[in-house]
Amino acid sequence: MQHKYKAGERVKHASKTAWGLGEVLADSTAERVKVFFEDEGIKEFELKYANFIVVTGDEAESSYLTGLVRSFNTEKKQSASSKKSKEFKSFPKAIDNFLSIFPNGFQDNSYLEGKQNERSYKIAAHESMEQQLNQDTFSKLIESGEYHEICVRAKNVLKINLIFKFENILINNALAKIEKQKLFAEGLFNVFFGSEDLSVRFENFSKMLYEINAAKWPIATLFLFVMFPDKHMFLKPTVTQHAAEVLGMEINYYSDLNWLTYKRVLELAEMIRTKLIKDGREILAPRDLIDVQSFIWVTAPSYDQS
Repeated sequence: MQHKYKAGERVKHASKTAWGLGEVLADSTAERVKVFFEDEGIKEFELKYANFIVVTGDEAESSYLTGLVRSFNTEKKQSASSKKSKEFKSFPKAIDNFLSIFPNGFQDNSYLEGKQNERSYKIAAHESMEQQLNQDTFSKLIESGEYHEICVRAKNVLKINLIFKFENILINNALAKIEKQKLFAEGLFNVFFGSEDLSVRFENFSKMLYEINAAKWPIATLFLFVMFPDKHMFLKPTVTQHAAEVLGMEINYYSDLNWLTYKRVLELAEMIRTKLIKDGREILAPRDLIDVQSFIWVTAPSYDQS
C-alpha cells in the first residue's frame, strides 16, 4: 500500500542522498507528490515511484529548509495574486550562474586578476589597512591624538569602489570636520579592537556614524570587512537581501543600522560558505568572506559583466 504523504512531512530520497532533506509541500494525491529538497529544489513524483524515507526528530530539523519552504510559499502567493508564474530561485541555480561567469569558480583567472576580477583589489585593500591600522599602530596614533592621520588612512579603503558615490561623499564630508575626526577614530578603534562583545561595539559604532551623519549600511560594514575579511561581511542592502531570498533566510533587514540585522547577515554569510563547501568542488570552496561577498555580488540580478 502506498504511503500517503502529508504537507510538512520531512523525508529523504532513498537513493538520491545528495538532495538532502526534503519537505512535502502538499498532501499527496492518489497520483503525485511534490517535495522541496534543500539541495535540489522542487521535485514532483508519481506516488508509486516516490522512494522516500520519512524522517522525524533531530534528523528532520533544518532551519535552512524551513526558510526555503517559507520563502517558496510566500513567492507562490505573490505569483498567484499577480497571475504570473515565477520560478523559485534555488542555491544550485545561483552556483550555476556564478560558474557561467567564472567557470573555474574562485580559482578562475578572471576572478583573481584583470578588469573583471573580484578578489585581488579587495585583498590589496585588506593588506594596506592591516599594515596602516593594525592594533599596535592604531593604538599609538590614538594615544598621540593623531585623529586626522587615522581618518586619512581609513579613507584609503574607499578607493576600492565598493560603495556608491553618494556614500563616499557622506563619509568624506564627515571626516573633513575636525570635531568629527576624533569621534570616528575612537569609534573605529573600538569596533576593531575593543574588549566588549561585538554586539555592543557594533551598536556604538553605528551611533557614532549617526552623530557624524554617515550612517549607511555599506559604510558601517566596509571597514570591518576590509580589516577582518575572515569573519566580517560587507552589507550592500539590495544584493544581500537577494541572497537571503535565494536561501530562504530572513535577515530582519532595516535601513536603520542595528546589531540584529548585521548578526543575521553574518549568519547568512556563514550559511553560504557552508553550502559552497558542501558542494564538494574545490573551485567553490571560499577562502574567506571576500569570496562569499563576491559570490553574493556576482549572482545578484544587478551584476554587470561589462
